[in-house]
Amino acid sequence: MLVNFWASPEIRKQFEVSFSYKNTPKYEDGLKQRVQIDFPIYPLYFPEPSELLPISRCWHQQVIRSVGFLSRFISTFPILVYEIWILSKLFNRLCPDILHINNGGYPGALSARAAVIAAKIAGVHKVVMVVNNIAVGYQRPSRWLSYPVDRMIAHYVSTFVTGSTVAALQLKKVLHLNETKYHVIHNGITLRKRLESKNATRKRFCLDGFDGVIFGVVAILRPNKGHKVLLDAISKLLISPDKAMPNIKILIEGDGPLRADLKKIVSDNKLSSHCIFVGVEDNVIDFISFLDVLILPSVGNEDFPNVILEAMGLGKPVIASRLSGTPEQVIDGVTGILVAPQNVDELATSISRISLDEELRLQMGRAGKKRFQEHFTAKIAVKNYQFLYQSLIGS
Repeated sequence: MLVNFWASPEIRKQFEVSFSYKNTPKYEDGLKQRVQIDFPIYPLYFPEPSELLPISRCWHQQVIRSVGFLSRFISTFPILVYEIWILSKLFNRLCPDILHINNGGYPGALSARAAVIAAKIAGVHKVVMVVNNIAVGYQRPSRWLSYPVDRMIAHYVSTFVTGSTVAALQLKKVLHLNETKYHVIHNGITLRKRLESKNATRKRFCLDGFDGVIFGVVAILRPNKGHKVLLDAISKLLISPDKAMPNIKILIEGDGPLRADLKKIVSDNKLSSHCIFVGVEDNVIDFISFLDVLILPSVGNEDFPNVILEAMGLGKPVIASRLSGTPEQVIDGVTGILVAPQNVDELATSISRISLDEELRLQMGRAGKKRFQEHFTAKIAVKNYQFLYQSLIGS
């Protein structure tokens, strides 16, 4: 959404925009690649807890976890105070009318919470915090110490924004918010430009002669993304006595800590002719464009995935887990198919059903594109934020 703000003529005409961020080399590279920076930016350097108590990779895993917890416990408060001090100085200099904080989940980044307190110190009266995932409650001891800070955050933030109703209700529960303290604004995106034709992408993956159905997964290879569930579903289809294995390819885009484990599962279960690991695509829109169906089999820690919006915008049907905000994106049976998280049977049945019915795929793709254009474009999302900003200034 931040990229949408910076690219919006309406926002830039109405507001003077600046951007401050916790600087890392990786973040700065990504920022320069994706954004034309023609507004003031303020890279800030904040220490990490791990820098205060260095951890050796040769230690036992239990020792690493214990030292990591100890490091966070000891260093969190001093780092929070330091971040508040740096940010309050910045806000005093900028004197913003509205502070828009983009956070991951909640509690999310320490710097995001520091920014709220710094805004209070600097006299910034309108604070918007966007929470992009499901808030974490107080079941774990590591969250207990955050409770006093959370109460300050809940009091000082003018309004919270979430991308889905599910995320809003969880945030309301965790921070004890009243109905006026949060808004649901669905994310919107601008579809990135393709750099190669569909035929060129097919040829690059050596599928130009393949006449079956091409499914794709776009996700980092981590447990919560559900790749293992997907591979189990393909295995089930392969050995099912009731029906023949459909003529499909499953292309797995991305990289991550589970790569070696997933490749071993594919090898052990003789899935190599159906499942292909393609690595990280430089321009993922090229990849999604040549797919027939997008699959996102997540099992947790998900809210309102942009990749689903990209697939819908390109007219692709989506098979996704019925999780958090995905039912607000995908209309089950109309723009795609929703399955219960970790339900191998449901996922296998859905893959088989959609692969055998070309008209269903085309119909769902058309419906998904129409829904995207009516609800999930960047222009619609930016306009909703404009209304929110105007209401805050007016109040």
